[in-house]
Amino acid sequence: MENSVNEPRVPAAAPAKVFNTQADFLREFPLTGPDTLGGKMLRRYWHPVCLSKDLQDIPYPVRMLSEDLVAFRGLDGKVGLIGDRCAHRCASLQYGQIRAEGLECSYHGWTYDRKGACVRMPLEPLNTPLLAKVKQKWYPVEEWAGIVWTYMGPGGDSPPPLPKIDILARTDGELVVERGDFRNYNYQNFLENFADMGHVYVLHMLAPGETPEDVAPHCDTSVDIEWRHITHKSFDTSFGMKSVLVHNTSDPDKKFVNTWSIAPPAHWRFGGISAGLPPDFTDDRRESGGMLRIIDDGHFEMFRHTLVRPGNFRSTFFPRDSDKSRGLAEGTAGPREKKDYDYRKYPAWEGRPPLEDLVIQESQGVIPPREHELLATSDTGVVMLRRLWRRSMEAVAQGREPFQIKVDENGIFKVDTFKGFAKASEMKLGPENMPSSEDGRGLIRDTNGKAVFA
Repeated sequence: MENSVNEPRVPAAAPAKVFNTQADFLREFPLTGPDTLGGKMLRRYWHPVCLSKDLQDIPYPVRMLSEDLVAFRGLDGKVGLIGDRCAHRCASLQYGQIRAEGLECSYHGWTYDRKGACVRMPLEPLNTPLLAKVKQKWYPVEEWAGIVWTYMGPGGDSPPPLPKIDILARTDGELVVERGDFRNYNYQNFLENFADMGHVYVLHMLAPGETPEDVAPHCDTSVDIEWRHITHKSFDTSFGMKSVLVHNTSDPDKKFVNTWSIAPPAHWRFGGISAGLPPDFTDDRRESGGMLRIIDDGHFEMFRHTLVRPGNFRSTFFPRDSDKSRGLAEGTAGPREKKDYDYRKYPAWEGRPPLEDLVIQESQGVIPPREHELLATSDTGVVMLRRLWRRSMEAVAQGREPFQIKVDENGIFKVDTFKGFAKASEMKLGPENMPSSEDGRGLIRDTNGKAVFA
Protein backbone atom coordinates (compact mmCIF):
# COMPACT_ATOMS: atom_id res chain seq x y z
CA MET A 1 0.00 0.00 0.00
CA GLU A 2 1.36 3.45 -0.91
CA ASN A 3 2.10 6.03 1.76
CA SER A 4 -0.42 8.89 2.09
CA VAL A 5 0.81 12.44 1.62
CA ASN A 6 0.77 12.97 5.39
CA GLU A 7 2.91 9.94 6.21
CA PRO A 8 6.67 10.41 6.49
CA ARG A 9 8.61 8.82 3.67
CA VAL A 10 11.49 6.58 4.60
CA PRO A 11 14.53 7.45 2.43
CA ALA A 12 15.96 4.65 0.36
CA ALA A 13 19.06 3.12 1.85
CA ALA A 14 22.25 4.39 0.27
CA PRO A 15 24.32 1.77 -1.56
CA ALA A 16 26.96 0.20 0.63
CA LYS A 17 30.34 1.78 0.20
CA VAL A 18 32.54 -0.47 -1.90
CA PHE A 19 35.96 1.09 -1.35
CA ASN A 20 36.76 2.97 1.84
CA THR A 21 39.71 4.74 0.23
CA GLN A 22 41.25 5.23 -3.19
CA ALA A 23 44.17 3.11 -2.00
CA ASP A 24 41.76 0.21 -1.38
CA PHE A 25 40.56 0.49 -4.96
CA LEU A 26 44.09 0.71 -6.38
CA ARG A 27 45.09 -2.49 -4.61
CA GLU A 28 41.98 -4.32 -5.80
CA PHE A 29 41.48 -3.28 -9.41
CA PRO A 30 44.43 -5.21 -10.98
CA LEU A 31 43.24 -8.52 -9.50
CA THR A 32 41.74 -11.21 -11.72
CA GLY A 33 40.75 -14.21 -9.58
CA PRO A 34 37.14 -15.43 -9.27
CA ASP A 35 36.93 -14.35 -5.60
CA THR A 36 38.18 -10.79 -6.20
CA LEU A 37 36.00 -7.85 -7.19
CA GLY A 38 38.33 -7.06 -10.10
CA GLY A 39 37.99 -10.63 -11.31
CA LYS A 40 34.22 -10.65 -10.91
CA MET A 41 33.99 -7.50 -13.02
CA LEU A 42 36.25 -8.93 -15.74
CA ARG A 43 34.07 -12.04 -15.89
CA ARG A 44 31.14 -9.93 -17.12
CA TYR A 45 32.91 -9.49 -20.47
CA TRP A 46 33.86 -11.78 -23.35
CA HIS A 47 37.57 -12.62 -23.60
CA PRO A 48 39.76 -14.10 -26.35
CA VAL A 49 40.93 -17.62 -25.55
CA CYS A 50 43.01 -18.58 -28.58
CA LEU A 51 43.03 -18.50 -32.35
CA SER A 52 40.59 -20.86 -34.02
CA LYS A 53 43.50 -22.52 -35.82
CA ASP A 54 45.00 -23.49 -32.44
CA LEU A 55 42.25 -26.07 -31.88
CA GLN A 56 42.85 -29.16 -33.96
CA ASP A 57 43.00 -32.81 -32.89
CA ILE A 58 44.50 -32.42 -29.41
CA PRO A 59 43.42 -30.43 -26.31
CA TYR A 60 44.67 -26.87 -25.84
CA PRO A 61 45.65 -25.86 -22.27
CA VAL A 62 44.85 -22.25 -21.44
CA ARG A 63 44.89 -20.19 -18.25
CA MET A 64 42.23 -17.48 -18.10
CA LEU A 65 41.61 -15.00 -15.27
CA SER A 66 43.60 -17.13 -12.79
CA GLU A 67 41.78 -20.35 -13.73
CA ASP A 68 43.38 -23.36 -15.43
CA LEU A 69 41.21 -24.58 -18.30
CA VAL A 70 41.47 -26.69 -21.40
CA ALA A 71 39.88 -25.97 -24.77
CA PHE A 72 39.14 -28.64 -27.36
CA ARG A 73 37.44 -29.00 -30.71
CA GLY A 74 35.09 -31.97 -30.74
CA LEU A 75 34.79 -34.39 -33.59
CA ASP A 76 31.70 -32.43 -34.68
CA GLY A 77 33.84 -29.29 -35.05
CA LYS A 78 32.33 -27.47 -32.09
CA VAL A 79 34.52 -26.02 -29.33
CA GLY A 80 34.42 -26.68 -25.60
CA LEU A 81 36.16 -25.00 -22.66
CA ILE A 82 36.22 -26.88 -19.35
CA GLY A 83 38.25 -27.13 -16.16
CA ASP A 84 41.72 -28.57 -16.55
CA ARG A 85 41.62 -31.19 -13.75
CA CYS A 86 39.61 -34.39 -14.04
CA ALA A 87 37.14 -34.74 -11.17
CA HIS A 88 38.33 -38.30 -10.56
CA ARG A 89 42.03 -38.19 -9.67
CA CYS A 90 43.01 -34.64 -10.72
CA ALA A 91 44.88 -35.69 -13.86
CA SER A 92 45.22 -32.86 -16.37
CA LEU A 93 42.78 -33.00 -19.25
CA GLN A 94 45.30 -31.26 -21.49
CA TYR A 95 46.61 -34.80 -22.00
CA GLY A 96 43.12 -36.12 -22.67
CA GLN A 97 41.73 -37.72 -25.81
CA ILE A 98 39.09 -36.16 -28.06
CA ARG A 99 36.27 -38.66 -28.51
CA ALA A 100 32.81 -38.58 -30.08
CA GLU A 101 31.27 -37.97 -26.63
CA GLY A 102 33.68 -35.18 -25.63
CA LEU A 103 37.07 -34.98 -23.90
CA GLU A 104 38.25 -38.18 -22.28
CA CYS A 105 40.71 -38.25 -19.38
CA SER A 106 43.61 -40.47 -20.39
CA TYR A 107 44.02 -41.84 -16.84
CA HIS A 108 40.74 -43.69 -16.25
CA GLY A 109 38.53 -42.67 -19.15
CA TRP A 110 36.10 -40.28 -17.48
CA THR A 111 34.72 -38.24 -20.39
CA TYR A 112 33.21 -34.75 -20.32
CA ASP A 113 30.97 -33.00 -22.82
CA ARG A 114 31.17 -29.28 -23.67
CA LYS A 115 29.00 -28.35 -20.67
CA GLY A 116 31.16 -30.25 -18.22
CA ALA A 117 28.79 -33.19 -17.74
CA CYS A 118 30.50 -36.53 -17.21
CA VAL A 119 29.05 -38.83 -19.86
CA ARG A 120 31.26 -41.91 -19.55
CA MET A 121 33.03 -43.85 -16.76
CA PRO A 122 34.34 -47.02 -18.41
CA LEU A 123 35.73 -48.53 -15.18
CA GLU A 124 32.47 -48.10 -13.20
CA PRO A 125 29.24 -50.12 -13.29
CA LEU A 126 27.16 -49.40 -16.37
CA ASN A 127 24.39 -47.50 -14.55
CA THR A 128 26.45 -45.99 -11.75
CA PRO A 129 24.65 -43.08 -10.00
CA LEU A 130 28.03 -41.37 -9.74
CA LEU A 131 27.79 -40.40 -13.41
CA ALA A 132 24.96 -37.95 -12.78
CA LYS A 133 26.74 -36.35 -9.81
CA VAL A 134 29.96 -35.37 -11.54
CA LYS A 135 30.01 -31.89 -13.03
CA GLN A 136 33.14 -30.28 -14.44
CA LYS A 137 33.60 -26.51 -14.59
CA TRP A 138 32.73 -25.20 -18.08
CA TYR A 139 32.32 -21.88 -19.87
CA PRO A 140 30.40 -20.96 -23.04
CA VAL A 141 32.47 -20.21 -26.11
CA GLU A 142 31.88 -18.59 -29.47
CA GLU A 143 34.03 -18.56 -32.59
CA TRP A 144 34.14 -15.34 -34.56
CA ALA A 145 36.73 -13.72 -36.85
CA GLY A 146 39.13 -16.64 -36.46
CA ILE A 147 39.20 -16.30 -32.67
CA VAL A 148 37.68 -18.39 -29.88
CA TRP A 149 35.95 -16.22 -27.24
CA THR A 150 34.59 -17.11 -23.82
CA TYR A 151 32.27 -15.59 -21.24
CA MET A 152 33.20 -16.60 -17.68
CA GLY A 153 30.50 -14.69 -15.81
CA PRO A 154 27.21 -15.82 -14.27
CA GLY A 155 24.44 -17.21 -16.46
CA GLY A 156 26.65 -19.31 -18.68
CA ASP A 157 23.67 -21.14 -20.18
CA SER A 158 22.47 -17.85 -21.68
CA PRO A 159 25.46 -15.49 -21.85
CA PRO A 160 25.12 -11.95 -23.19
CA PRO A 161 25.85 -11.49 -26.90
CA LEU A 162 29.49 -11.15 -27.92
CA PRO A 163 30.25 -7.48 -28.76
CA LYS A 164 32.13 -7.65 -32.06
CA ILE A 165 34.90 -5.11 -32.58
CA ASP A 166 34.70 -3.45 -35.98
CA ILE A 167 38.24 -3.99 -37.24
CA LEU A 168 37.78 -7.79 -37.18
CA ALA A 169 34.68 -7.42 -39.37
CA ARG A 170 36.33 -5.23 -42.02
CA THR A 171 36.69 -6.60 -45.53
CA ASP A 172 38.27 -3.58 -47.25
CA GLY A 173 41.86 -4.66 -46.70
CA GLU A 174 44.19 -7.43 -45.62
CA LEU A 175 43.42 -8.24 -41.99
CA VAL A 176 46.29 -9.85 -40.10
CA VAL A 177 45.53 -11.41 -36.71
CA GLU A 178 48.50 -12.87 -34.89
CA ARG A 179 49.63 -13.90 -31.48
CA GLY A 180 51.87 -11.22 -29.98
CA ASP A 181 53.92 -12.07 -26.95
CA PHE A 182 53.59 -13.01 -23.28
CA ARG A 183 54.26 -10.46 -20.56
CA ASN A 184 55.18 -11.32 -16.99
CA TYR A 185 53.36 -8.49 -15.24
CA ASN A 186 49.82 -7.27 -14.64
CA TYR A 187 47.59 -6.44 -17.59
CA GLN A 188 46.83 -2.99 -16.17
CA ASN A 189 50.48 -1.98 -16.60
CA PHE A 190 49.85 -2.35 -20.33
CA LEU A 191 46.38 -0.75 -20.47
CA GLU A 192 47.43 2.24 -18.39
CA ASN A 193 50.44 2.75 -20.64
CA PHE A 194 48.04 2.88 -23.58
CA ALA A 195 45.86 5.45 -21.81
CA ASP A 196 49.00 7.55 -21.23
CA MET A 197 49.83 9.28 -24.52
CA GLY A 198 52.34 11.62 -22.90
CA HIS A 199 54.92 8.87 -22.49
CA VAL A 200 55.38 8.84 -26.28
CA TYR A 201 57.16 12.18 -26.19
CA VAL A 202 59.77 10.95 -23.74
CA LEU A 203 60.08 7.16 -23.89
CA HIS A 204 59.64 6.78 -27.64
CA MET A 205 61.78 9.82 -28.40
CA LEU A 206 64.87 8.36 -26.72
CA ALA A 207 65.83 6.99 -30.15
CA PRO A 208 63.29 8.29 -32.71
CA GLY A 209 62.72 6.29 -35.87
CA GLU A 210 63.98 7.54 -39.19
CA THR A 211 61.48 8.45 -41.89
CA PRO A 212 61.83 6.16 -44.93
CA GLU A 213 62.87 8.03 -48.08
CA ASP A 214 59.76 7.09 -50.05
CA VAL A 215 57.37 8.45 -47.42
CA ALA A 216 59.45 11.46 -46.29
CA PRO A 217 57.96 13.85 -48.91
CA HIS A 218 54.53 13.15 -47.41
CA CYS A 219 55.56 13.69 -43.79
CA ASP A 220 54.80 17.19 -42.47
CA THR A 221 57.89 18.22 -40.53
CA SER A 222 56.18 21.39 -39.30
CA VAL A 223 54.12 19.41 -36.75
CA ASP A 224 54.91 20.85 -33.31
CA ILE A 225 55.91 18.07 -30.90
CA GLU A 226 56.47 20.26 -27.84
CA TRP A 227 54.15 18.63 -25.29
CA ARG A 228 53.13 21.93 -23.71
CA HIS A 229 51.83 23.11 -27.10
CA ILE A 230 49.71 19.99 -27.70
CA THR A 231 46.00 19.81 -26.84
CA HIS A 232 45.52 16.64 -24.79
CA LYS A 233 41.99 15.43 -24.08
CA SER A 234 40.42 12.21 -22.83
CA PHE A 235 36.77 11.22 -23.33
CA ASP A 236 34.34 8.61 -22.10
CA THR A 237 32.82 6.97 -25.18
CA SER A 238 30.16 4.46 -26.16
CA PHE A 239 32.88 1.79 -26.47
CA GLY A 240 34.96 2.76 -23.42
CA MET A 241 37.40 5.66 -23.55
CA LYS A 242 39.82 7.44 -25.82
CA SER A 243 42.69 9.91 -25.55
CA VAL A 244 43.27 12.50 -28.27
CA LEU A 245 46.26 14.68 -29.11
CA VAL A 246 46.00 17.72 -31.37
CA HIS A 247 49.27 19.18 -32.70
CA ASN A 248 49.74 22.58 -34.29
CA THR A 249 51.40 22.86 -37.71
CA SER A 250 52.77 25.77 -39.72
CA ASP A 251 49.25 26.26 -41.10
CA PRO A 252 46.96 27.72 -38.39
CA ASP A 253 43.96 25.87 -39.86
CA LYS A 254 45.73 22.52 -40.20
CA LYS A 255 46.05 20.24 -37.16
CA PHE A 256 47.57 16.80 -36.72
CA VAL A 257 45.24 14.58 -34.70
CA ASN A 258 46.08 11.25 -33.08
CA THR A 259 43.63 9.06 -31.15
CA TRP A 260 44.25 6.00 -28.99
CA SER A 261 41.23 4.06 -27.73
CA ILE A 262 40.46 1.39 -25.13
CA ALA A 263 37.37 -0.83 -24.94
CA PRO A 264 36.75 -3.14 -21.94
CA PRO A 265 37.87 -5.65 -21.01
CA ALA A 266 41.21 -5.27 -22.80
CA HIS A 267 40.94 -4.04 -26.40
CA TRP A 268 43.25 -1.29 -27.61
CA ARG A 269 43.27 0.58 -30.91
CA PHE A 270 45.40 3.11 -32.76
CA GLY A 271 45.92 4.30 -36.31
CA GLY A 272 48.95 5.06 -38.40
CA ILE A 273 52.09 3.55 -39.81
CA SER A 274 53.63 3.46 -36.34
CA ALA A 275 50.68 4.32 -34.07
CA GLY A 276 51.17 8.00 -34.88
CA LEU A 277 54.45 8.05 -32.99
CA PRO A 278 56.84 10.83 -34.08
CA PRO A 279 57.88 11.19 -36.86
CA ASP A 280 54.77 9.44 -38.26
CA PHE A 281 53.13 12.70 -39.31
CA THR A 282 51.31 11.61 -42.45
CA ASP A 283 47.71 10.94 -43.46
CA ASP A 284 48.38 7.19 -43.63
CA ARG A 285 45.93 5.54 -41.28
CA ARG A 286 46.89 1.87 -41.15
CA GLU A 287 44.52 0.67 -38.45
CA SER A 288 45.95 -1.55 -35.78
CA GLY A 289 45.48 -2.65 -32.22
CA GLY A 290 44.85 -5.81 -30.32
CA MET A 291 43.42 -7.45 -27.25
CA LEU A 292 44.75 -9.21 -24.22
CA ARG A 293 44.20 -12.70 -22.91
CA ILE A 294 44.39 -11.97 -19.21
CA ILE A 295 46.09 -15.03 -17.75
CA ASP A 296 46.29 -14.08 -14.07
CA ASP A 297 47.46 -11.25 -11.84
CA GLY A 298 51.00 -11.37 -13.19
CA HIS A 299 50.73 -12.57 -16.79
CA PHE A 300 48.94 -11.78 -20.02
CA GLU A 301 49.19 -12.66 -23.70
CA MET A 302 48.69 -10.30 -26.62
CA PHE A 303 46.71 -10.85 -29.78
CA ARG A 304 47.50 -8.15 -32.35
CA HIS A 305 45.46 -7.20 -35.40
CA THR A 306 46.35 -4.94 -38.29
CA LEU A 307 44.25 -3.88 -41.28
CA VAL A 308 46.37 -3.01 -44.31
CA ARG A 309 44.23 -1.49 -47.06
CA PRO A 310 45.25 -0.98 -50.69
CA GLY A 311 47.15 2.29 -50.62
CA ASN A 312 48.52 2.00 -47.09
CA PHE A 313 52.28 2.43 -46.70
CA ARG A 314 53.45 -1.07 -45.80
CA SER A 315 56.78 -0.41 -44.12
CA THR A 316 57.49 1.49 -40.89
CA PHE A 317 59.70 4.11 -39.29
CA PHE A 318 61.30 1.70 -36.84
CA PRO A 319 63.68 -1.23 -37.40
CA ARG A 320 61.73 -4.48 -37.59
CA ASP A 321 61.22 -7.48 -39.86
CA SER A 322 57.45 -7.31 -40.37
CA ASP A 323 55.78 -4.64 -42.47
CA LYS A 324 52.35 -5.12 -40.95
CA SER A 325 52.34 -5.47 -37.16
CA ARG A 326 54.11 -4.04 -34.15
CA GLY A 327 54.96 -7.14 -32.11
CA LEU A 328 58.31 -8.28 -30.80
CA ALA A 329 59.04 -10.79 -33.53
CA GLU A 330 62.63 -9.53 -33.58
CA GLY A 331 63.21 -10.50 -29.95
CA THR A 332 63.99 -8.40 -26.90
CA ALA A 333 67.07 -6.60 -28.14
CA GLY A 334 67.12 -2.97 -29.22
CA PRO A 335 68.85 -1.75 -32.36
CA ARG A 336 71.70 -0.12 -30.45
CA GLU A 337 75.02 -1.83 -29.79
CA LYS A 338 75.27 -3.45 -26.36
CA LYS A 339 77.89 -1.93 -24.08
CA ASP A 340 80.17 -4.46 -22.43
CA TYR A 341 79.42 -2.98 -19.01
CA ASP A 342 75.64 -3.10 -19.43
CA TYR A 343 74.42 -5.86 -17.09
CA ARG A 344 70.73 -4.94 -17.15
CA LYS A 345 68.13 -7.55 -18.16
CA TYR A 346 67.43 -5.58 -21.35
CA PRO A 347 70.67 -3.99 -22.55
CA ALA A 348 70.60 -1.52 -25.45
CA TRP A 349 66.81 -1.47 -25.28
CA GLU A 350 66.08 1.95 -26.73
CA GLY A 351 64.86 2.40 -30.30
CA ARG A 352 62.04 -0.13 -30.75
CA PRO A 353 58.73 1.11 -29.29
CA PRO A 354 57.22 -2.28 -28.33
CA LEU A 355 60.43 -3.20 -26.52
CA GLU A 356 60.61 0.21 -24.86
CA ASP A 357 57.08 -0.30 -23.57
CA LEU A 358 57.86 -3.80 -22.31
CA VAL A 359 60.97 -2.70 -20.44
CA ILE A 360 59.33 0.22 -18.66
CA GLN A 361 56.05 -1.57 -17.91
CA GLU A 362 57.92 -4.54 -16.46
CA SER A 363 60.14 -2.22 -14.44
CA GLN A 364 57.06 -0.90 -12.62
CA GLY A 365 56.69 -4.26 -10.90
CA VAL A 366 54.33 -7.18 -11.46
CA ILE A 367 51.67 -5.08 -9.72
CA PRO A 368 52.97 -1.57 -9.06
CA PRO A 369 52.32 0.00 -5.62
CA ARG A 370 49.92 2.49 -7.17
CA GLU A 371 48.81 3.87 -3.84
CA HIS A 372 52.22 5.55 -3.63
CA GLU A 373 52.08 7.20 -7.07
CA LEU A 374 52.04 10.96 -7.65
CA LEU A 375 49.81 11.55 -10.67
CA ALA A 376 50.15 14.79 -12.61
CA THR A 377 48.40 16.79 -15.35
CA SER A 378 49.52 14.51 -18.19
CA ASP A 379 47.83 11.53 -16.51
CA THR A 380 44.24 12.41 -17.46
CA GLY A 381 43.89 9.25 -19.56
CA VAL A 382 45.12 7.04 -16.73
CA VAL A 383 42.67 8.70 -14.35
CA MET A 384 39.80 8.17 -16.80
CA LEU A 385 40.67 4.49 -17.26
CA ARG A 386 40.72 3.93 -13.51
CA ARG A 387 37.39 5.70 -13.09
CA LEU A 388 35.87 3.49 -15.78
CA TRP A 389 37.12 0.38 -13.98
CA ARG A 390 36.06 1.69 -10.56
CA ARG A 391 32.52 2.47 -11.70
CA SER A 392 32.23 -0.99 -13.23
CA MET A 393 33.62 -2.76 -10.18
CA GLU A 394 31.27 -0.82 -7.88
CA ALA A 395 28.34 -1.69 -10.13
CA VAL A 396 29.14 -5.41 -9.94
CA ALA A 397 29.59 -5.19 -6.16
CA GLN A 398 26.10 -3.67 -5.93
CA GLY A 399 24.47 -6.33 -8.11
CA ARG A 400 24.41 -4.31 -11.32
CA GLU A 401 26.15 -4.74 -14.67
CA PRO A 402 29.49 -3.07 -15.43
CA PHE A 403 29.99 -0.66 -18.33
CA GLN A 404 28.15 -1.97 -21.38
CA ILE A 405 29.62 -1.46 -24.85
CA LYS A 406 27.04 -0.10 -27.28
CA VAL A 407 26.74 -2.16 -30.47
CA ASP A 408 24.80 -1.71 -33.72
CA GLU A 409 22.10 -3.96 -35.16
CA ASN A 410 24.78 -6.46 -36.24
CA GLY A 411 26.35 -6.62 -32.79
CA ILE A 412 29.39 -4.60 -33.93
CA PHE A 413 30.91 -1.65 -32.09
CA LYS A 414 33.06 0.92 -33.85
CA VAL A 415 36.17 2.27 -32.18
CA ASP A 416 37.69 5.65 -32.95
CA THR A 417 41.10 5.23 -34.60
CA PHE A 418 41.54 8.61 -36.26
CA LYS A 419 45.10 9.64 -37.07
CA GLY A 420 46.03 12.29 -39.61
CA PHE A 421 45.46 15.90 -40.57
CA ALA A 422 42.21 17.80 -40.09
CA LYS A 423 41.09 21.38 -40.57
CA ALA A 424 40.78 23.21 -37.28
CA SER A 425 37.57 24.81 -38.50
CA GLU A 426 35.96 21.38 -39.08
CA MET A 427 37.42 19.43 -36.16
CA LYS A 428 35.21 18.47 -33.22
CA LEU A 429 36.79 17.15 -30.05
CA GLY A 430 34.40 14.90 -28.16
CA PRO A 431 33.30 11.32 -27.53
CA GLU A 432 32.03 10.79 -31.09
CA ASN A 433 34.20 8.93 -33.58
CA MET A 434 36.17 10.99 -36.08
CA PRO A 435 35.61 10.01 -39.77
CA SER A 436 36.25 6.33 -40.39
CA SER A 437 38.73 5.04 -42.96
CA GLU A 438 36.13 2.67 -44.40
CA ASP A 439 35.33 5.04 -47.27
CA GLY A 440 38.92 5.19 -48.47
CA ARG A 441 40.09 7.98 -46.19
CA GLY A 442 43.36 7.87 -44.32
CA LEU A 443 45.68 7.28 -47.28
CA ILE A 444 48.61 9.33 -48.53
CA ARG A 445 47.44 10.94 -51.80
CA ASP A 446 49.06 13.08 -54.46
CA THR A 447 47.74 16.45 -55.67
CA ASN A 448 45.32 14.65 -57.99
CA GLY A 449 43.84 12.63 -55.13
CA LYS A 450 45.44 9.33 -56.18
CA ALA A 451 46.77 7.06 -53.43
CA VAL A 452 50.58 7.27 -53.65
CA PHE A 453 51.24 3.69 -52.53
CA ALA A 454 48.35 1.98 -54.28
